[in-house]
Parts: sequence; C-alpha cells; structure tokens
Amino acid sequence: MTGRFISTDSIVLSLPLHVDHIPERGTSVRADSAMSRPGGGFTTLSAVAAYGIPALLASPLGTGPNSFTVRRQLAHAGVQIVTDELVGDIGAAIMLVENDGSTTSVATSGVESEPSRAALDRIELQEGDLVHIGGADLVNESSARVLSGWGADLPDDVTLVVSVSPAVEQVPVWAWRRLLKRVDVLTMNIRQASTLSRILATTEPGTAIRHVIRPDAAIVRRLGVMGCEVQVDENSPRVQIPAFDSITVDTVGVGDTHIAIMSAALLEGHDLIEACRIANAAAAVTISHESALPVPTRSQIEEVLREKRVKYSM
Repeated sequence: MTGRFISTDSIVLSLPLHVDHIPERGTSVRADSAMSRPGGGFTTLSAVAAYGIPALLASPLGTGPNSFTVRRQLAHAGVQIVTDELVGDIGAAIMLVENDGSTTSVATSGVESEPSRAALDRIELQEGDLVHIGGADLVNESSARVLSGWGADLPDDVTLVVSVSPAVEQVPVWAWRRLLKRVDVLTMNIRQASTLSRILATTEPGTAIRHVIRPDAAIVRRLGVMGCEVQVDENSPRVQIPAFDSITVDTVGVGDTHIAIMSAALLEGHDLIEACRIANAAAAVTISHESALPVPTRSQIEEVLREKRVKYSM
C-alpha cells in the first residue's frame, strides 16, 4: 500500500423510493420506501475502507441530526473525518428507483456545498495519496472554485481521480478545464462522457476530452453491462474490460463502488487495467442487491474474480 484515499465527494442523507415508473409532470405514483441512509461520498469511502485502505473524508459535515447520523456510520465504517464541522446540516436526496434499477434523484444542498480552501490546505498530504473529487460538487460555483483550485494545485506525488457526475452539464466549463489539466484518472459513464465532450466542443469547436487532459492522464468509461473501457494514456489503445455475470437489482451507487475499488486497487499497486477489472467485480456485487449498502467486502470481490460471476447466495 502506498497511500491513503482522500475524498471531497460530499455526503447527503438519501431516501430511496421504489416506483413502477417515473410519474408524468403533474401526476403522482405510489412508492415503497426504504429507510434513509447516507449517500454520495459515503458509499465510496465505506467501500474503500471495507477493502482495507485508509479512507478520509475531506467534505464538510454539520452540527445537525443528519450529520450526526452520518458521523456515527462513518465511524462504524472506519472512515476518518479530516475537516471541521460547520453550523447547519448536510442536504438530503430523494431517489426514485424503477423496477429495472434505473434511478432518478432530487437533492437539496446543505453544508456539504460549502467546502473551505483553508480547511483543505490544512490536510497533510503524503506521497502516494490518492485524492478523489466528484463532479456533483462542482455544480455550485463557490464549491467549484474551491475544489477545482485545490485539485489543480495538488503536488505531483498525489494521484488525482476526478469522477464526472450526472449533473455534468450544470458544472461551469472553466471548472472542468481547470481540473482536467491536472487529472491523473478521469472516470465517467457513457452519457457523462458524451455530454462532457459536447460541452468542451461547444465552448471551443473541435475540442475533445483527450485534448484537454495531459498526455499521460488516463480515461475510464464505465459501460454498464458491457463493463468498462480504459485508455491509460494518449498513445495507448482503448482496452475494454468485460463485466462479470450478475443480475441487475439496483444500480444506485454502482458508479461510486467502481470508483472506490478502482482507487483502492491503484493504492495497492495494481496497474489501471487490473484495478478496473477488480472494480468491475465489485460493481457486479453492488448491482446484485438492493441499494449500494452494504458495500462489497474484499472476500466477495475476490470470489467474483475467481468464479467470473456473482454467486447469489452471497
């Protein structure tokens, strides 16, 4: 192991609602609800910690009841909090989960949208650390300035992983450009990759993602049931890594899990191709049960790698 996983990916309290379909505007639909649980960065951090890698939260939590609940669960997951608490509370997200596992969400903001550059600068980074910045936190212009500035100024001996979010089009273009010039690994799904490419080309015709990032930076595209595609640098071919056999029950948090285990495997010393293969195994476990929690254990991931599929007695 060469370093720690440090995430600025914010945590909110989520309430999943299981519906047959998304209602049309002005109509309603009956839902089966589950208990509220931490969402967003919590899944990523707890998955890294469960894999056995030191995990640190660098996103604000507050003094309110939602934050209190999250603090307890982070402690239980073995995650260290490295930022001071703010007066107030974290936001909440309502998630509509359809029968095929697709998810639509509506979120409110809280103190997690108020990162401090001074607080981030106080984190004592170590050689070999890996920092994860999530695109969802770049929607707010103030957060985008703080996080993109801190990320752009990270020392060369720290790996920067940036994940594009479903809200990719709501992020200021200057924030994307600032982070992409420093990123070591950019990870996103098919829609996010297409949208980000279109946004960059709109502001500067002919510009593609590969034109903005460094030649030695890597791109990971998550392809759903087809696995993922990896290009480790500008001069390398795109390598498709197939998914493992699984039944899709719920897609909530599968991207977060993939990002987490890919990062954890990189910190263990695996190359990016192998790290993404391990992440595919973790993603197969996550989609095979309702919700992203509990996160996959190392033993579950290793079993999928051996068996090439998810054993549903897990």
